[in-house]
Amino acid sequence: MNEEDSLRSLEQRAHRRAHADGIIDLFVGVSLAWIGAVWIWLPEYGGLAGILPATLTPAAVKARKQFVEKRFGYVRWSAPRRDRERRNLVAVFVAGALLFLGAIAAFFVVDRSLADEDVAAFIAPGLLAWLLAVMTLPLTFVMAAWRLLPYAVVLGVGGLIASLKDLSPGWPILASGAVVAGAGLIMVIRFAGADRDSTAD
Repeated sequence: MNEEDSLRSLEQRAHRRAHADGIIDLFVGVSLAWIGAVWIWLPEYGGLAGILPATLTPAAVKARKQFVEKRFGYVRWSAPRRDRERRNLVAVFVAGALLFLGAIAAFFVVDRSLADEDVAAFIAPGLLAWLLAVMTLPLTFVMAAWRLLPYAVVLGVGGLIASLKDLSPGWPILASGAVVAGAGLIMVIRFAGADRDSTAD
């Protein structure tokens, strides 16, 4: 392996580690759990659902900066990686727009062809979880964080169970949030432990 390949491999490992601290996972999980809880127990105060995520966002950004950069250092990625990330963002934007238009088209097709209230009643409990699952896919692509795919599966399965059992739409969000937050907490503990081990060495 030549020097260029070695540097590319080193950067790839560093990039994976830079996004594997678990703070984002923990933040998203807690936010989802809160949104689900509000939807279930305080549906008349739906506006509260956005309070915790909005409050936690600055804290999560600051915590990640302190937690990761103090241990990992600040890294400026190579020009090819920055270019690739910009292309990925454009691709995600285009895919999101197409997905939105496709969803609207599908809604009108289903609405006009079926005109069945039972279909809407079945879809409604799991719809939010399914939308979040779909939104997870481009995020996985942009971050190159394939660990997010199981989260999408959890959201999708949770939405299906909610629809089959006719549960509140908040239940799959709450359950998925607990799973994501638990995974994030484990990652944070492992990241901190790995840092202690490297410091001890």
